[in-house]
Parts: sequence; C-alpha cells; structure tokens
Amino acid sequence: MGASVFGIGLSGLNAASLGLSTTGHNIANANTLGYSRQNVKQSAPYPQYTGNGFTGLGVRVDTVQRSYDEFLTKQVQTATSQDSYYGTYLAEIKQVDNLVADPAAGVSPVLQSFFSAVQGMATNPASLPARQSLMSNAQGLVNRFQVFDQRLSEMRAGVNGNLVSAADHVTALSKQIAQINGQIAVSSSGGQLPNDLLDQRDQMVLDLNTLVKATSIKQSDGSINVFIGNGQNLVVGGTAYAIAAKPSISDPQRLSIVYTQGAIDAEIPETMLTGGQLGGLLEYRSKVLDSAQNSIERMAVVLGQTFNAQMRQGQDLYGNMGTNFFDYPQGNVSLVHTVVAPPAANVSSTFATVSLPAGVKSVASDYSLKYDPASAGNEYVITRLSDNVSQSVSAASMGTGPTVLGLTWNVVAGTMAAGEKVGVSMPPVIGNVLSNRNNTAAIPPAVAPVLGGYIEDVSKIQASDYEVFYDGTDYQVTRQSDGQRTQITGGVGGQFANNANSIVVDGLRLSFSQGTPTAGDRFTVQPYAGFSRSLSIKPTDPRVIAAGVPIISNTQRTNTGTGKISQVSVDAASTITTQSAVNPALKNPVTITFASPTTYTLTDGATTSAPIGYVAGQLISFNGWNVKIDGQPAQGDKFSIDPGTSLDADGRNALKLGELQSRKIIDGGKANYQEAYGQMVAVIGAKTNEVAIMSTAQIEVRKQAEISRDSVSAVNLDEEAANLLRYQQAYQASSKVIQIAQQAFDAIVRIGG
Repeated sequence: MGASVFGIGLSGLNAASLGLSTTGHNIANANTLGYSRQNVKQSAPYPQYTGNGFTGLGVRVDTVQRSYDEFLTKQVQTATSQDSYYGTYLAEIKQVDNLVADPAAGVSPVLQSFFSAVQGMATNPASLPARQSLMSNAQGLVNRFQVFDQRLSEMRAGVNGNLVSAADHVTALSKQIAQINGQIAVSSSGGQLPNDLLDQRDQMVLDLNTLVKATSIKQSDGSINVFIGNGQNLVVGGTAYAIAAKPSISDPQRLSIVYTQGAIDAEIPETMLTGGQLGGLLEYRSKVLDSAQNSIERMAVVLGQTFNAQMRQGQDLYGNMGTNFFDYPQGNVSLVHTVVAPPAANVSSTFATVSLPAGVKSVASDYSLKYDPASAGNEYVITRLSDNVSQSVSAASMGTGPTVLGLTWNVVAGTMAAGEKVGVSMPPVIGNVLSNRNNTAAIPPAVAPVLGGYIEDVSKIQASDYEVFYDGTDYQVTRQSDGQRTQITGGVGGQFANNANSIVVDGLRLSFSQGTPTAGDRFTVQPYAGFSRSLSIKPTDPRVIAAGVPIISNTQRTNTGTGKISQVSVDAASTITTQSAVNPALKNPVTITFASPTTYTLTDGATTSAPIGYVAGQLISFNGWNVKIDGQPAQGDKFSIDPGTSLDADGRNALKLGELQSRKIIDGGKANYQEAYGQMVAVIGAKTNEVAIMSTAQIEVRKQAEISRDSVSAVNLDEEAANLLRYQQAYQASSKVIQIAQQAFDAIVRIGG
C-alpha cells in the first residue's frame, strides 16, 4: 500500500512540476512574436485490478500541447498578405499622386504660364521681350517635363531596389522554413510535437506572407510544403527553392521575379504574384507608374508636335516660314501613294523614303518634293519650305540616296506623276524597341531583325507600351495598359518595302529596317521612352518665332462692286506627322477674278481654273488656305492672295498657337492638353483614394483575424497566474501524500520491529 501511495504521490508531484514549468514557459514567452500558449494534457493511467476492484495508479502526462487553430492561423496569414499588399501599394502610389497633383509643382501651372506667354506675344507680336518671355516659359515647361521624367525614373529605380530586397528575403525565409521542416520531422518521429519549433515555422510563413501570398500544405511527417504564384514550389519538405529579381527578358531596365531551379531562371508572370509587398510593387508599377510616365511623355509628344506644326504654318520677323519651336529626335519616313485600281482594292505603296543622315537628330523645316520628267537632268526639285531654298537633282542621282538640304532622299523610279508636288515632314521617332532575349538568334549571314518606326498620328496615340508578337505569318500587337490586341495580317517588310505592310496601331507605324523575324519572336515597343529627356527649345533668336501668317489677302483698288475679302487663313495642320504643316504651294500668288457677279476663276501663275459659282460668304479654299468674300463683286473685280513680308508683323499665327491650349487633339479629339493631364491626375487620385480605403479596411481585417487567433493561442497572464497557484497547491498536496505515505510506512516498520 505504501509503495502504491508513494507512486501516486510521485506521479502527481511530477505532473504538477511539469505544469509549473509549462506555465512559467508561457509567462516567459507572453511577448514572444508568434508564440502559442501551451497546456499540459494529462490522464489517469490504466488502473490496477485487485480483489477490491480497480485501484488508481496516479496521473500520467500525455503531452504538452499548444493552443492552436489552423484555420484561424491561415486567416491571419491571408489578412497579413493583403494588408502588406495594400500598405505597399499605398506608400508607392502616394508619391506619384503628390507629384502630379501638386498645384505648384505639377505640369498644369507651367503649361498655363506657357500659353499665357503665347497670348502675350499674340497681343504684341513684334515685341522682342514678349517673344523672349515665351522662350523662357517654354524652357520652364521643358524643365518641368524633365523633372517629372527624372522623378518617375527614380521611383522606378526604387521599385527595382525593393523588388530585389523582397525577393532575397523570400528566398532567405524559404531556406529557414526548409531547415526547420527537417528539425520538426526528426523531432516528431517520437510521437510528440515540438511546439516551439511549430510556432517558429508559423511565424516564418506569416513573415513570408508579408512579402508575397503563399499557401502551405501539411505533410504526414509534420513538415509543410509552401507554394507561391501559380503553384511554384518554394519549400518542399527540407528542400528550399529560390526566387530573385532579375532583368526582364523583354526589357533589361525592368526587373521581373524569376523562379530559379539550378541554372534555369523562369519568369513568373506579374499577374500570378498577388498579395504581399511583391504583389503591391508589381501592381503599382504596371497600373500606376507605367501609366503616369507614358501619360506625361505622350502629353509632351502631342504638345511638341502640334505646337511645332502650327509654328511651321506661320511667318517670322525675317519674312521666312516658321520652323520647329521644340526640338526632339525625328524618325525616317516612307512617303506613300494610294493607287486607285478598280475593281481591285486601293493599294498604298511607298514611292520615296526620306531619312536623317547619320548623327543628325532632327531638322526644323518642312520640305517639298516635285517631279518634272521634262527637265532633263533636273527631274526632281527639293525645296526647304522655311527659307524657300531649292535644289534640283537628276533622276539617276535620286536612286542613289543623295543628301540634299540636310536630308537623305531615295525615290523609287516611275512612282511620281509628272508635275506632282508633295510636302514632307519628319515625324517623332519611336522612343525604344527592345528585342526579347528569347528571340531566335539570326544565323549568319542573316542579320538580326531590327524593328523601328515613328509616331504617325498624334491624335491616336495611347499612353501605353506595346508588345509585338510574330507567329510566323501574322503579327499580334498587345497594348500593355489594357491588354487590347490587334491582329496584323501579312508580312511586314522593311522601311523601303510596301508601306501597306507596316504595323500600324494607335497612331504608330512600325516596320523592320533590317532582318526578318522568326516565328515566336517578340518585341517590346516603348513609343515615348526618353522623349522628355531629349526635348529642348530650338530657336535661340526670338525673331524666328513665327507669330504671323505668311500670306495676306488684298483687294484691287479699281474694284467697283461691294465685295469684301476677309483675312486669309491657313488650313489647320494635320495630326499626321509626315505631312508638311502647309501646302507647298501656300505662298504662290493667286488671283481671284470675277468674270461675272456670280462666277470667279482662280489663277495660280499661268494656270487658271474653270469658272466657279459665287455665293456670298462661301468659303474659298485653295493651295492650303481658305478665305471668304462677302457682298456683291462686279464683273472684272479682283482679289488676291499674296505672300506676306517681314513688315506684316501680325499675330494671327500666335492666336492659332494660343488656341491649341483648348483644342481637343488627344484621344481622337476627346481632350486637350490640360484635360488629358487632368484625367491622368484624376485617375491616379481616385486610385490612391481607393487603395487608401482598402488599406484601412484591410488593417481592420488583419486586426480582427489576429484577435480571433489570439483568443485561442495568446498567453493570458491572469490565467497563467491562477495556473501557478493551482499547480503549486497540487505540488504541495502531492508532497503531502508522499510525506504521509512515508509516515505510515515507518509506523508499520516500527510495529514489525
């Protein structure tokens, strides 16, 4: 009996001692991150049978168990991943929102100042200080575009740095989880769970979810497998896999997250990496940063091109036609004929190409090209419209690509009609085209395909990059901003090939200047990359700013009728960048002669038109100008359109320059400069507000998830204090049992003695 009581007391003593140790462990780790409260699980051992029935043998400690709920733990992991995602997104997007929406540092105030200076010049077009003010304000506008480009580029570099740091941290955590997986598997082989190791692993998985959304699956040996993205293994048992931020195969300046297996790196699609810091950074970069940078650059392109075109329609104080006000890189252009060939479809084909000589960034003037086969040896006449300087070139020379008046010309023989005269303008060049690193390498003597081109229509361009994919027969162009795809059927030749085969999408024209792509090749097109950095003010002399109109309307003094002619206007410049801003014949003297009060003819040099019916106030259009005659002219009355002179220092073209501020050009005529910028600011502001609301909500979701988990797993010091007393009393009681058993045993010994 004594031995039995001794055993019972000893078992109670051991159980109480373990309870005290466990309670002390809980109290010591009350503030340990990720710690789960532990409890002693005990039971009565199988009783001993005696003639008097079953006799108890004390207490047995089965295990020390942590208070843990897998479902609540996973809820916290998911909530933490989303909280980190929105927190990261918000921190990044606030930088862009503060930049573009700043009422003092944004583009809007300097754009307004720029056009105010234009209006000032229109009010006093001959004033050199007004012209100098325009140049100063224009430089301020260029500087603001360049500051924006620099700041956004710095933000992009910051994203790259954060991606590298986050990816390295993910890899480090995967190694730690794999290592602790091995320790848990070994420790669990004896049938008992290593609670503290399990807590440490759960905390690592939670830390991992702050970086990227990760899922885990428990294995039979106690280890877990961890997956990210669309199922990539990050941890399998005791084996860890790595990810890294490396230059993208489509753009070396853009870091992508790659999954590393041995020497093989596989890019994980950005859309697959959701949640956590990585997800927030990637989403911010693709949805906000790319859009903001492309929007600012597109605005600079449209402003520069349209302002230049209007400037080239004017006349400066020297009496010359206007030249480009803004300077930026220009691209080579193919001149296209549309040949009407019924019943077959009309065919567009290249009849000439014009290119910039090597090392030349741009030219400031428009040109004209005229063909006269009767002028032996001087069949082609090239004229620089800004100063009306001309040079004749033989047909034989034109086929060799001569450089004439600052441009290199190459005319396909037999493609221009006799007497044909076309205007030529050099368009903005495509900023950057990158070949995918996985493209098939050209086998010599073949050359690698080089895709390039120019911005053809500024009214159609979108604030986006593009991917061009060749399937071996057709091309698929994907607009990166919204995923819209355009199918281009048929092969695409080089810049001297049939222009109808060029890739034309959203106001861009692309073609291969060399080489032929292979099925599966991809190219990333960044239409406006580097535009702001290369933007500058072209004129250094304020007198060359073309504030006036190069033609004037006159009335013959001997007219006897009541007809009055209005001021002549130049036709609005096209948004097509390859077309000259003015008709090459704009400054040709033209006489409007009334053969009768109801008919008139137009005489341009030696050529007179057929009689045209007259209606008072009707618009008369010719040679790229338009004018109205009101009243009733008499037979023999004449009006003329004549070239302007340097003495005609009017501000009519300056007024047209000022009207550009409100002219809806962008997005197919839906928005002007300010509206397009305002739309971008509004979109970013709305997105910032949305992310801020979601971030606040997600913080509460995470807190509630943590509260739910902590209600099961957290250490309650009041409860642990009560447990200390309970186990202390149990320990003392068990000691008393042993003491009494000892006394009883001693009494029996004495009786026996």
